[in-house]
Amino acid sequence: MRSVLTHVLLLWVVIASAADYQPFQEKGKMGIKDSKGTVIIPPQFDALGWSDGSFSVVGDVTGYRQNNLWGIINLKKVTVAKPEFESLVYASGDFLIARKKIDAVHLMSGGINLSGEIKIPFVYDGILVQGLRAIVFNLKKSHYEYGLIDLANRPVIPMKYKNIWPLGTLRYAVENTQNKIALFSEAGNAITDFSIDSISPYYKNYAKVYQSSLQGLIDREGTLKLEIKYAAISILPNGKIKARLPSQWFYVNEKNEEQQKILADELKLNRKNLLIKRGRFWGLLDHNQNEIISPQYEGLEEFSTDSFIATKNGKCGLITADKIIIPFLYDSVKTCANKLKLFTRGIGWQLADEQGKIISERYYQQLLPAGENLFCAQSRNYWGVLNASGREMIHCVLDSLFSHRGEVWLVKFKNKYGLINTNEDWLVPPQDFPLQLINSTCYLEKQPTNFLIKLISGEIIYFSPNPLIFENNFFRETLPNGSEKTISYSGQIVNQLDVSDSAIRYFSESEGFRGFMKDGHYGFIDQKGKLRIANRYDSIGEFHEGLAAMKLIGKWGFVDRDDHIAINPNYDEPSNFIEGRAIVSRNKKKGMIDTNGKVVLPFRYNRITRKPNNHFLLESDNKLGLANSTGAVLIEPRFDILKEAGKGTQIACADKKCGTVSDEGLNLIPMMYEQIIYNIETKLFLAEKKSEWEEMQLQ
Repeated sequence: MRSVLTHVLLLWVVIASAADYQPFQEKGKMGIKDSKGTVIIPPQFDALGWSDGSFSVVGDVTGYRQNNLWGIINLKKVTVAKPEFESLVYASGDFLIARKKIDAVHLMSGGINLSGEIKIPFVYDGILVQGLRAIVFNLKKSHYEYGLIDLANRPVIPMKYKNIWPLGTLRYAVENTQNKIALFSEAGNAITDFSIDSISPYYKNYAKVYQSSLQGLIDREGTLKLEIKYAAISILPNGKIKARLPSQWFYVNEKNEEQQKILADELKLNRKNLLIKRGRFWGLLDHNQNEIISPQYEGLEEFSTDSFIATKNGKCGLITADKIIIPFLYDSVKTCANKLKLFTRGIGWQLADEQGKIISERYYQQLLPAGENLFCAQSRNYWGVLNASGREMIHCVLDSLFSHRGEVWLVKFKNKYGLINTNEDWLVPPQDFPLQLINSTCYLEKQPTNFLIKLISGEIIYFSPNPLIFENNFFRETLPNGSEKTISYSGQIVNQLDVSDSAIRYFSESEGFRGFMKDGHYGFIDQKGKLRIANRYDSIGEFHEGLAAMKLIGKWGFVDRDDHIAINPNYDEPSNFIEGRAIVSRNKKKGMIDTNGKVVLPFRYNRITRKPNNHFLLESDNKLGLANSTGAVLIEPRFDILKEAGKGTQIACADKKCGTVSDEGLNLIPMMYEQIIYNIETKLFLAEKKSEWEEMQLQ
């Protein structure tokens, strides 16, 4: 008790005296002034304070740096310890942690007092002072071994453990080589056995302990106050304890008959199994609840059928159920096409294959997929291309990579444009005019007054000052009068459609008809350029199922191929006909009509969305319902979520509760669950009942 009191009094003296002084700089050198501005130590040192960048005067002494080494000086300008330390950091009380060379190769840590006397010899790779104890560690072969000593270098906990860290209130967590943790006292006594997976710092004299991703609560004596079975525990500022059990998930069939129960805070379906979260950690179960990967990872993301990108202790790797493929060394691991990108902070990205082998030759700023088995790579702000083996087919010397067709790449090099292949042969040497790669045999050169279409061999096959649109087997040229030419990539004109000089716009073809605009009005011509529907409309759509939307006097209707108005213009907004139905709007409400203009669904919905199974999702006042293609409303809009799950069944949620209904709106599973997931493999539903927080009475 006396030593503790002395330590506290000395700490008070330290804090009181440190506030009276401040460093100042003059001509690149540092000195110290008191609170009145009087120079106490003249500016003659490279630095004053401590090597971690902090400044304090402790018991009338502080650190100083000369010739890149640290020593101790007092306020009377008397050297207390000569500059021989690589680093010098104030720890607590009258104790400093120092680091110095003991020979030409080895740099070791030790402890000295404010008088410069060695209290802990320089035999450790690292020291962390905690009150009257110090955690020390040394490198042994490929790993560190940790122990605990007092400030006189007397052993408290032997140096043989994987890790030791303070928990507060004179307690320490000690981790063994099996990654299990025990609680130790400041006297070095084991309070618990090595059975804890993880432990929190103490708060209000309690610490949370974790086993198999579940939580319990222990006191300072290691007594279990709450059984290790909770998903979460909260220690409140008033000392009260609240806890929540894991959520319960049930496998249920469409008749709400329970098949199995799973304790989990979260479940996700992957291709074959279940990703499960308990407490803070993710694991993997099969559909019979057999544990494939125990919940021990902060993140678990499927990479392939049997491998997963996992996060543990903030680091990422790749695992299977029974082995580590990529060790947990990386700050990020991400999928990139069928490969993996591995990121190390401060260094960059590497590329790895599915077996975890590093295949890239160096680190990159960026790695981006570029089609099958190709990757764009950036290094030192320049771009290149990697192949599936990680080799730089095109070295990282380019300003930009734009696009590629096969082995031909459009690039920018020294602010000029060119085409290069994967053998790094210049097909088109860098030049000033911007280029556009059309296909693997030709490209567009954009000169100030002309567009030139060239073969990669250099031959000009076409040129024009007019806009060009490129398609797979030909390209189109729109002339100033609105006419259009269709040209093959050999430069032959294969078709030409002429319209009058006043036509100013020409549209794409649909069902053999092409829309055009003339004198501000719209009509249609056929594939041969023959006028089929006069330009009498204010706007038009495309032909679908023999009908095209047209706008007349501010309203939309539909015209047929014979230039007859099939559906009168009565609508504010049209859509194309699909399987005989079109969604249209009137007075800001959506409805649906058939090809005869008959209203199939009345105009009373905010939105109607066509579903793949020929059903229609209805939205009204932020509620969802369902209709079929005949316009029969199967489910009135009353749900917040409505999602198809298996043939004839919908997952439905309202007021934060979920169940299932049939496509006809019949209740199947009651609305009693927090969420429901349909498992297509088992043809069953996973339904969650979330546990509530409860105030606990401690044992």
